[in-house]
Amino acid sequence: KFWLDHDMSGIPEHLMEKIGCLKDSELYTDTEVDIFKVHSNFINLLKDAKEIKGVSPIFVPEFASLFEELILKKNVNVNLIIKKDIQKKIDSEIMQKLLDINNPSFNLYVLEDDIKAAFTVTDYFLSVGFFRLDGVYDYSNDLINYNEKAIAWGNELFKYYVRRATKII
Repeated sequence: KFWLDHDMSGIPEHLMEKIGCLKDSELYTDTEVDIFKVHSNFINLLKDAKEIKGVSPIFVPEFASLFEELILKKNVNVNLIIKKDIQKKIDSEIMQKLLDINNPSFNLYVLEDDIKAAFTVTDYFLSVGFFRLDGVYDYSNDLINYNEKAIAWGNELFKYYVRRATKII
């Protein structure tokens, strides 16, 4: 049901053919009792990562501080791709904070194209989120996978997007 209710157009055809790599994924879903379950779980997973590669059509302001902490205090390698619209919406203070990180283990890319998937691949997990068919990003569901095949699939998806993006930091 999850796959049928979401826009999969953010996954290129050659990786759709390998979507079976995600078969062991766990679906995290917000509940009425815990409306931040997905977000909290994702933040906790990121705190244990040694390498983070992410593509995002959305922006959460607290991520700037989180990435600053991970890069400067924990020496985590971070590569982020955001869409141009997000770069324009990030207020100047947050953007300046990202620019000020000035660390070789941080790279920020911008993509002109519309991005129809949000995902993060680290050294130990893959997190994937999609837009619903009505065009709204689904904050309440997140697929998480810890197996090697899924992480390799996520790295391949990141390479697909980074080839289309422009590095700004």
